[in-house]
Amino acid sequence: MIGKNLRRIGATAGVVAALVTVAVFSATNATGSQVEPSVPGTLRVFAGPYEQAQFCEGGPTPVISGTNGGALAASPTAFGKDAGKNRSYHSLRATFEVAKPGEAALITKTERIWPNGMVFNLALSAGELKPGEYQFRLHTIGGSQVSAWTPWCAFTVTQ
Repeated sequence: MIGKNLRRIGATAGVVAALVTVAVFSATNATGSQVEPSVPGTLRVFAGPYEQAQFCEGGPTPVISGTNGGALAASPTAFGKDAGKNRSYHSLRATFEVAKPGEAALITKTERIWPNGMVFNLALSAGELKPGEYQFRLHTIGGSQVSAWTPWCAFTVTQ
């Protein structure tokens, strides 16, 4: 009986220590220097919620269905750049622009970063874009600072 209670006390102490560590780290991170916005990286297109990412660089032009919609996404930095540094990007937002090549933006929308703090996402609803060629870009906003725009990422909308 005593051994059982000691295990419970030990487990409870471990949980409390873990929570205190998280709280101290979060407070330090929240009050420390804010992450400066940088040009987002790894632009990608999703044809649906369960589809694999179609990357803008190094492959064919991404394709989504106008009937089903899709999503445009990017990371706050290039993949791997800050791996293991415990950075938080939760305070950042991104402004997306979607346009036909050589034309003014059809969609300009600012989105908060996803709750995981690692993905900017712009959902495109069914029928929002007609079939044709499009491109998107985005920049990051953090406090009063704004990053430069990403290069344009071309994608095609089919029926």
